[in-house]
Amino acid sequence: MLKELNLVIDYIEDHLTEELSLENISNYAGVSDYHFRNIFFYLSGWTLSEYIKNRRLSEANKDLLNAEKVTDVAFKYGYQSVDGFTRAFKKWSGFLPPMF
Repeated sequence: MLKELNLVIDYIEDHLTEELSLENISNYAGVSDYHFRNIFFYLSGWTLSEYIKNRRLSEANKDLLNAEKVTDVAFKYGYQSVDGFTRAFKKWSGFLPPMF
């Protein structure tokens, strides 16, 4: 099962800037939504949505440190507004996103 989980993690990483649904990911893994959700939490200690959110914010942080605009980064990672992204980023990091 760890091999399959690693493949799913790779899939998520390759699609972080796209819409990622539980249904698509569990189909990719070849199990039901219910089983995938439970297996993922058991093995990682995170819900799938927590994992995706944290990975997106981590990658967004890298983009911001590379002087990309906050607006561009927010929309790239699926946030509907800069305010929503800023709140999520501050909650995740404890800091406001860097404004270059």
